Amino acid sequence: MKRPNILIITTDQQRRDSMSCYGSTFTHTPNLDRMGSEGVICNRAYCTNPVCTPSRVSIFSGQYMSRHGAWNVGVNAPEDTVMLPQLLESAGYRSHYIGKAHFQAAGAEAGKSEETQQGWQENYPGFTGPYYGFQSVELSIGHTEYGLAGHYGHWLRSLYTEDEIVEFNRIERVGDHDFGGEAYDWDLPVASHNSVWTADRTLAFLETHDADQPFCLAVGFQDPHHPHCVPRDFDDRVDPQAVPLPDYEDGELDDKPPHFAVTRAGKLEGSEWLGEYKMAGQGYGSDYAKPTESEVRHGRAYYHTMVKLIDREVGRILDGLDRQGLTENTIVIFTTDHGELLGDHGLWLKGPFHYECLVRVPLLIRWPAAIPAGTRIDGLVSLVDLVPTLLSAAGQEAPDFVDGVNALDRLRGEAVSGRQECFVEFIDDPNGLRLKTIVTDSAKLTLYEGHAFGELYDLLADPGEIRNLWDSEEHRSLREALRARIENGPVGGESRLEPRLCYA
Repeated sequence: MKRPNILIITTDQQRRDSMSCYGSTFTHTPNLDRMGSEGVICNRAYCTNPVCTPSRVSIFSGQYMSRHGAWNVGVNAPEDTVMLPQLLESAGYRSHYIGKAHFQAAGAEAGKSEETQQGWQENYPGFTGPYYGFQSVELSIGHTEYGLAGHYGHWLRSLYTEDEIVEFNRIERVGDHDFGGEAYDWDLPVASHNSVWTADRTLAFLETHDADQPFCLAVGFQDPHHPHCVPRDFDDRVDPQAVPLPDYEDGELDDKPPHFAVTRAGKLEGSEWLGEYKMAGQGYGSDYAKPTESEVRHGRAYYHTMVKLIDREVGRILDGLDRQGLTENTIVIFTTDHGELLGDHGLWLKGPFHYECLVRVPLLIRWPAAIPAGTRIDGLVSLVDLVPTLLSAAGQEAPDFVDGVNALDRLRGEAVSGRQECFVEFIDDPNGLRLKTIVTDSAKLTLYEGHAFGELYDLLADPGEIRNLWDSEEHRSLREALRARIENGPVGGESRLEPRLCYA
């Protein structure tokens, strides 16, 4: 068989319940559903870190954060990090990246490579790669109204004057409160939206690529990351009244580590839980008890509407593969870097809270030439497994420094068993919160380095992770067994990373 093309589509901060193929009834994502029905839906896929940069570097390097070293937002991935496109070069692959990469600190002055040195706007078209092994790139940086940057920003400025951009980049908040009721109507025309540009550039690549050469194409959508901004002229919206309210019970944070309640109350600033650097996804915190029910519903509905725009554009990409005759032998992966709390457990956004809604992510894989359609995998899969799996599909061996495992036989239906556990890490501050989590078929344990508290959940009896069993004497043997599996596993013991902070 001819070597397959590889197309990896990522979003930013997307929950599983934002897609109808994962059982959602309050929204409809027909194009993602189509991809799932024509391929494999992974029901228990986990990211390696609930923060953008470390998770994204793991997706493309096949390494856990404790190996690759990009431990937080604001930290550059080491410039010598070996990523998937480099590993495919010997097999003759042409590689290209479109959209959001975020392997580096966006706008950081201390960065060494082009994403940071070239600037966010007028100087950016001069840089087209190479970039972390990708031979060429067309990048976008930031999110929504502060994401008109990179090659995407240059494209906008080729169409509009700065005054026109200022005029249509206005947003109007729906409600009065901060995160927890964060919904905005945006004057940006949907035709000029980043998601549309990302799909446009993807189609341009597919239409001009030499069909005799296999490609490794990465496509990164900026959405549905906050702020939840929706163009006024996009009318395929999720009804706020149809969106379920967050899953939260009064008092459920009482048995959790202390930073949970502090974060919910918006009291991170000045607390012992906020280190020298802002907590990723939380900043200094907002009072999550303040938003009204209407604000909460709108914040959640606008988030899911952002996903519907992505779904539309993914449909355009799938149709483009069809038109070019590429569908049969192209591996298409759809996933995200991590989820979003979205009010569940009384919290919003992301951070040191390894709840399922934050670390269990959507993962769709389609390869008509080799993977049976309409398959669901209920076993554990980690996003760190994508690199070795794709290398195997391309007839290549994964090097020893790749931490993931090859899941190709499972995707083909040739093997039933797979991973016994998934690992998730988080570092907020080298001297602050450091988390390591293990997820098994039935349980989840989180260790906090330097602290006596922790988390333990029975995922079968308590899938909502309401009751923390860490201090339960009845579950002591389970706690110690899972602790040992972390300490003896690939993320255990002393961290192998050397912190590389690029800006405070």
